[in-house]
Amino acid sequence: MEREKAKMVVKYVDKETKKFWERLEGYRDDYAILKRKIIEAYSKTLLEDKPTVAQLVKLIKRSAKGVIEDEEDLDTYYQKFWIMAADLVEVDIINKKQYDKYFWKGLLQKLCYAINDYLEAQDTNFESDQIPEVEIAMEAGIMRQFPEKKLFPMHSST
Repeated sequence: MEREKAKMVVKYVDKETKKFWERLEGYRDDYAILKRKIIEAYSKTLLEDKPTVAQLVKLIKRSAKGVIEDEEDLDTYYQKFWIMAADLVEVDIINKKQYDKYFWKGLLQKLCYAINDYLEAQDTNFESDQIPEVEIAMEAGIMRQFPEKKLFPMHSST
């Protein structure tokens, strides 16, 4: 029964959330573990008060000091970032350009270089001093670091 619940729960969420949840520990195996990982993935700010820029900066600093070893780590950072930053954009505390810049600051420098290299090879108009849109950075990060995967279609260049 727990195994079935762990597989079925993703039927009730949107496509991006489904992809994220399917990468979490416990998916297909143990609903209790999956449920715990889902709850851990979503910050307390989503469940309680609205996030602040200070909370977003704290997440970014923690991420920049951390390790992104695989696609799941990159997805986890993206999900945590999105939960906070999307609310801040929605209420006009930060704009879309700041949203992209904040996301970029949370990536390890080595990953930023890899993403820039990938984008420069794919798009002759892209220059390494540009900060790509979050979705493009995610796509490039996954294609560069984990080439067997593809989450987002490439969007127009920034």
